[in-house]
Amino acid sequence: MQKKLGDFTTAHTLSDQDIVTGLAHIHTTETQLAAARLAMLTEADRRGLALQLGHSSIKRWYAKAVRLPEGNIAHQMTLGKWLTHNPTVAEALTDGTIHYLHVKAIADATATVLTADPTLTEPKQTDITAVLLDVATRSLPKDVHDRGQELAHHAAKARHETERQRHEEQQRRKAADSRENPRPEDPPHSKPNSKSDEETPVPPPGPPPLPVSENRALNRLGIYPLANGRSKIDGDLDKLTVEKLKAALSPLTAPTPSPDGTRDPRTPDRRNADGLSELLERYLHTRTDTGSGAVNVNLTIPLADLLKKPADAEHPHRHTATRRNTPPGPSDGDWPFWLDWTGPISGHLAQYLSCDAHLTPVIVDHHGVPLALGRSFRLASTSLRQAVIIRDRCCVMCGRPAQWCQIHHVTYWNDGGATDLNNLALLCTECHRDIHNTDWQLAMGEDGHPHSIPPPETDPERRPIPSYHRRRKHSA
Repeated sequence: MQKKLGDFTTAHTLSDQDIVTGLAHIHTTETQLAAARLAMLTEADRRGLALQLGHSSIKRWYAKAVRLPEGNIAHQMTLGKWLTHNPTVAEALTDGTIHYLHVKAIADATATVLTADPTLTEPKQTDITAVLLDVATRSLPKDVHDRGQELAHHAAKARHETERQRHEEQQRRKAADSRENPRPEDPPHSKPNSKSDEETPVPPPGPPPLPVSENRALNRLGIYPLANGRSKIDGDLDKLTVEKLKAALSPLTAPTPSPDGTRDPRTPDRRNADGLSELLERYLHTRTDTGSGAVNVNLTIPLADLLKKPADAEHPHRHTATRRNTPPGPSDGDWPFWLDWTGPISGHLAQYLSCDAHLTPVIVDHHGVPLALGRSFRLASTSLRQAVIIRDRCCVMCGRPAQWCQIHHVTYWNDGGATDLNNLALLCTECHRDIHNTDWQLAMGEDGHPHSIPPPETDPERRPIPSYHRRRKHSA
């Protein structure tokens, strides 16, 4: 099939008609495969195949199998479940009438309309999906999004009008009941000095519907890590939020000429990025909930390196950058400079941060287990948690960030387990539930690191699995 269609070595041999026909065939095949992938992921999840595959969820298994971020797979599975309830859209994807991006736009637009009016009946939702599908067959995904915004505003207005009419009808019935069944304390045939309730209806509860551009319920902001260590930010914000952002950035993003009058060489986008960085730094230094916004930097020091005789001891005038034959780098498993959310950083950035941060030196053994902590912490619970984070780096089972994890007692507290470093492990909420509610177990290895033990149906021999951080380190 590949030779028939052509590739980078044979495409130049195809006729014009072969190229046009081949591209059409590829599009149809691509959409069919996308539909099949979403359907199979959804069915695998419905059947609960994750446990048989040795994972807590299909999302994690498939993400590892195809080497894609879990967030991407999670979105695909959400879309697949949505398609099971919208067979007309699934059929259009399967036969190549629309693209995967059209499906995503239809699902997102439908959710936008439901946010504007959660009371929509299923037939109404089906009608809205049909309208959006019709747009998708003729236009770009962006046009589907725009049409969804219009439908959302119309739905909000219609709901508000219905609520207003219902409220006025309640007021009329209440007034009629009062006339037919007057209260004993009301004198007969009494007339108020001002207009009656019937003549002056009370406005319905709740604010009037907002334009889509001002609806905060539709806001989203995503931060997506890139392969080169940077991150991409993508969002959809309401007018007021954007106005606040621009007002805050404005004094920080103005062009700044050099002392000799040379124009600021930065582009507007670069000035916006610099302004956002400055805005965040000012916020972190002025927030009052913790008393300080300075970054907390953990400097991990291997004990073996600490005990080595410095290379410049015999040559006091010689300065060496490292005591290793091969200089370490951020990809090295023992690299000492890490940020909590974004991982390893250069020594230059660590040096810069340490000038304005809480620097905590942490001495570790050759297995990476903390032996001593700096004096930055006073409470034992905080120190122990910090020690566990230094050792485990993330959830020991699935790799979720340490900030999303809980401290788990390997030997349960109720069973006599102590709150000591050699009995604690980092687990995210989902994995924590798996340990407590399934046959998955944790055990502390001889190397001082926690290992997960699968249930018998996953691995009859129940061979211990090293913690996520160490699996990644050994496979690198």
